[in-house]
Amino acid sequence: MADSKGPQPLAPFTGVRKRQQIATSNKAMFLWVAGASVLVAFALVVSIFLAKQIIFIEKVLIEKNNTIGNLDKNLETADELNRNVDKLRADENLTIVRSTASDNNLDVVIDAMPYAADDVALGSSLQTALLTGASIESLSVESTSENSDSSSVTDTSFLEQIGDEQAIVFSFKATGSSDQLQGILDRLNRSIRPIHIISMQVESAGANNLTATVQAVTYYQPKKTVELTEKVVKP
Repeated sequence: MADSKGPQPLAPFTGVRKRQQIATSNKAMFLWVAGASVLVAFALVVSIFLAKQIIFIEKVLIEKNNTIGNLDKNLETADELNRNVDKLRADENLTIVRSTASDNNLDVVIDAMPYAADDVALGSSLQTALLTGASIESLSVESTSENSDSSSVTDTSFLEQIGDEQAIVFSFKATGSSDQLQGILDRLNRSIRPIHIISMQVESAGANNLTATVQAVTYYQPKKTVELTEKVVKP
């Protein structure tokens, strides 16, 4: 019997087997794609987290460098401050004007520039110590601080500003002999407080007396607070 050379039909078992292989391949491909997607998503999340951490660490390092720079400046300033304090301790001019109750020249500096507007204390000091020896007809003291509500505050903008000092303007009218008025001016000049005379007008008052109308300014310097602070750096 002759052999048939035409195509032979596939056995039913062989066709089922190929379909199972295709289904298995599709399932495996899906699993690979799903796994790759998960890995890509995980890698993206990790990359974003690492980028944020790097930025946060950079912020922290910048703030630490700023702190180190401030500490270096403070150390340099502290050395200069110590040298200036030593000079003040040995200043003979301060020794001459300091009170007998103190043996420290720094007390003179502190008394010379109070840290608050002491209008009442200044007025009392003027009446009892600096303006004695003549007849005081009028005396007024006015603060030029930012919190002052007075509308009669004298304009002191023309004065040279040194640091953050605040001015206290005072004026008085005194009548007496030329020697008595000269004594008042000498005491104002020797005062441990810095006093700048803005204007002075002298008129004859008869009987060999003179009347001096004086406007002057002294100062106070707001106190400074030194403290350590913490700064929170947020990511």
